[in-house]
Formats: sequence, structure tokens, C-alpha cells
Amino acid sequence: MNWPEEIAILVFVKEELAKVDKKGWWSYHFPEVAASRTRLSELEKDLGCSLDPQYASFLLYADGWQGFYQTVDLFGCNELSGNKKMQQALELLRATEDGALEQAGITREDVIPIAATSCDKDIFLLAKPHTSIAGTVLWFAGEEIDRFENFDEFFLAMVDYNREEVFSLRGADDH
Repeated sequence: MNWPEEIAILVFVKEELAKVDKKGWWSYHFPEVAASRTRLSELEKDLGCSLDPQYASFLLYADGWQGFYQTVDLFGCNELSGNKKMQQALELLRATEDGALEQAGITREDVIPIAATSCDKDIFLLAKPHTSIAGTVLWFAGEEIDRFENFDEFFLAMVDYNREEVFSLRGADDH
């Protein structure tokens, strides 16, 4: 994935979204400054497992993104290290019913939260390397909403979801 190009595309989409968001529904932020390879290595030691290569590659260009999609923050190293946002995400994961996780073919130990919102129950989970679905990103909001084959697919889908918000808000202006 060409991260500089893909990140620039999402920045452009978010700028367009900010222009049409007349009611100020969402907050708009640039992505965080890139993580270093050293920081990623330290994080992997702390986590006790390797990060998914696609996600790690993204973090080398943008170490997280507040307001990535609506009120969902995409986590960087600080969150993955266990800050307040990660604690809230882990609470969302604990609140997700066992049956919903079982139906998705995962356990809480199989995943790591990589994005979440603090004002609803949306959480995005990345399947750890030891699982049969390693690298898969799952979107939960009480139940499985969507599943992305890998981090790259997840990122591109979120760009599209942001574009849909632009079109939706533009349409609302027409009424």
C-alpha cells in the first residue's frame, strides 16, 4: 500500500467532509506523526506478539488518527500501549457478548482493539498472528457489523465510509 498517497486521499476526503458538515457533527484531525521502527519494536515486546505487517506499515506513516471515521479513533502506539482510550476499548470488548464473538469465530484473547469510539459501542478488532484469521479486522457494535480481510482493506473501506458521509451531508443540504 502506498501510505503517503492513501493518507493524503483520506485527508482530502476529511477536508471535504468538514466543509459540508454544517452542524459540526464530527471533529476533524490530521493523522498523528509517524511512529519509529524502534517504537514499534518496543510496543511488540510490550504486547508479547508481532503487530500485523500491514498495520505496522501504516503506523510508520501515521501513528494513529483521532476522528478517523466519525467519532472512531484509529489507535497508534500510545493507545496500543494501554492508555485511557485502550482501556475504554477493552471495556467495550469485555461488554461484547460471548455469543457474538463465538459467532464471529474469535475469543477476546484472539484480538487486539485497533480503533474504537468513546461515545458509542463501535470497536474494531485486529485478529492476532496466532489465529486462523490473522490480520482480519472485525467491526463490532454489540454484534459483528463488518469484516475486512486485512488492514489495507479496512483502511480503504473507511475512506469509502467517509466519502459516503460527504455525499450524505451534501444531499442533506439540498433539502
